[in-house]
Amino acid sequence: MTAIDQIRPTDSCLHVTWDDGIESWYPWLWLRDHAHDEATIHPITQQRKLETATLPADLRADSATTDDRVARIHWQGNTEVSEVPVDFLHRFRLPAPARIAAAPRPVLWDGAAIAEAPLQIRYEHVMDSSEGVHQWLSIVAAYGFALVTGTPATAAATEDLIRRVGYVRETIFGGFWQFTDDLSKADLAYTTTHLSSHTDGTYSHDAPGLQMLHCLHFDGTGGESTLVDGFKIAEVLRATEPKLFEVLSTVAIPGQYIGDGSHLMSARPVFHHDHNGTLVQVSYNNSDRAPFLLPPDDMARLYSALRSFDKLANSPTMQWRQVLRPGTALLFDNWRALHGRHAYAGQRTMCGAYLNHEDFESRLRTAG
Repeated sequence: MTAIDQIRPTDSCLHVTWDDGIESWYPWLWLRDHAHDEATIHPITQQRKLETATLPADLRADSATTDDRVARIHWQGNTEVSEVPVDFLHRFRLPAPARIAAAPRPVLWDGAAIAEAPLQIRYEHVMDSSEGVHQWLSIVAAYGFALVTGTPATAAATEDLIRRVGYVRETIFGGFWQFTDDLSKADLAYTTTHLSSHTDGTYSHDAPGLQMLHCLHFDGTGGESTLVDGFKIAEVLRATEPKLFEVLSTVAIPGQYIGDGSHLMSARPVFHHDHNGTLVQVSYNNSDRAPFLLPPDDMARLYSALRSFDKLANSPTMQWRQVLRPGTALLFDNWRALHGRHAYAGQRTMCGAYLNHEDFESRLRTAG
């Protein structure tokens, strides 16, 4: 790691020159706010104990020293000394908006590109080690989905698998669920009909982050499952139809779930970007889109944008396709991968569950 070459207090900041020539300026309030002593940060919970708003606005330091490990700040007007690790200062040596991503940039794909991708991991490897969990979730982070082969074709084994990531999310469908084409819920997934590419939970303010599906029994024909990379669709539309990309990034589209004594509604753009302008979520479900009316020109632009998006989302050239069979559990990122299913005939029993996206990200940070 780069080391500190010089450290010098100024009136408003600590000025640090690194041995590679980079210069950093750390405001005094920021340094006191991020001191690593027990009075500031609880050593177990890592929560801030310091009441930051009580610090004097004109806080200054008399002097600052450093060694290879720690910078020590000697505060003006008292004997207090704050310690800030050098590696912590190095993490923030260049100002930037907050970044929370748990993984490197995703690998975008279409049907041809995903054909040779390393998407599979064995059930035993995931169940037996944290290394296996990290490898599994790293595949999901890279490609938006992963297959766990050798999964016992039981609901219990599948639930054990998903709980290797985190706790199961409760929704209108329950927690861990098992279903067939009996319309026990007011959703087309509980039928044998064709399902075009979509994300789940467009009617939820916080749509489920990930979904697991495992076929426990299938005696029939058809039923091919599809996945498409929503981030790849966004890249294509940004390059080829930027005005329509802007529409899909700004117009909030309502989704709804009506049934089972509930009427759930939420609204957000198809492409949701974070505070850095990074695409973090794709939200699209033609079946669950709720009625709304914009002015005529705006409505025409939205329909044009939805048509372009839908054409890509349901194009065989963009999709990964496979009939899900007992023994292969599918975990996919519902904020990125749109999923669908061809119509089928016969008897088919599925099980699975939802996870929160932040719990997936947490497990990816801690399992490695």
